[in-house]
Amino acid sequence: MSNDFLDKTKHCSLVDAHAHLQDPAYDEDRQEILEKVRQKLLSFTWVGYDMESSQKALQLRQPKEPVAVGVHPHNAVGPLEDVLKEFESIYQEADAVGEIGLDTVRSQTTPEDQLMWFRRQVEIALYYRKPIVIHEREAFPYVMDVLSSYHPLHVPVVLHCFSHGPGEALEALKNDFFLSFTGNITYPKSDELRSALKVVPLDHLLLETDSPYLPPQIIRGKRNDPTYVQQVYEKAAEVKDVPMDQLCQVLCKNFVYVFGISLTCSEVVE
Repeated sequence: MSNDFLDKTKHCSLVDAHAHLQDPAYDEDRQEILEKVRQKLLSFTWVGYDMESSQKALQLRQPKEPVAVGVHPHNAVGPLEDVLKEFESIYQEADAVGEIGLDTVRSQTTPEDQLMWFRRQVEIALYYRKPIVIHEREAFPYVMDVLSSYHPLHVPVVLHCFSHGPGEALEALKNDFFLSFTGNITYPKSDELRSALKVVPLDHLLLETDSPYLPPQIIRGKRNDPTYVQQVYEKAAEVKDVPMDQLCQVLCKNFVYVFGISLTCSEVVE
């Protein structure tokens, strides 16, 4: 790898579109991790997956760190309206609603409950005009059906941890959705995922770590954190054959647009 490429990587304004630093995986060293992340990245998004994690994200975040709050399909249980009423204020305080959606893999929640919680949270996002962060696992057509029933959405929609091929990517793009890719694009067998990445225009692309999950190949099997979004950027720049500084600039602008925050995307983070 050339020195010029390494230099541009070093001075890139990195943002991580999806992380869970409030997760118990960081309970023993969270402050150390946060200091490291805030030194290296321009910003990152805190993403909740239940009410407790959503509240914790709002408590821990600093200015210019957007927060998405919501109930993940694996946690879509209990008296929906009672829970939503109790936590109505956090949906208003947050920058986005998520991660919400549908999951047909190893979920102990029923499809009916998942669908009910998903639809209701989409409606909350639309009511408060918040962007929507989607979790979808082996449920792409069902998620698209739900979202299409609210067309036009009038808020940004992010398909987090996109896990399909170019056909699904193009379908999502027809709906003006943003596609966010994570560390699994670095895995040797992820050819179809990289093919999907190729067809996504830069102005509809985001990159993420999904920390503490999905570490890039260089630390596969270990706990992830947002500093490793650099490896995701490097692979994306390679796959899309674009200069690293251009990729960083456009993705930062996308991040600002989606989450509605104020960042100086030309700012250099050492």
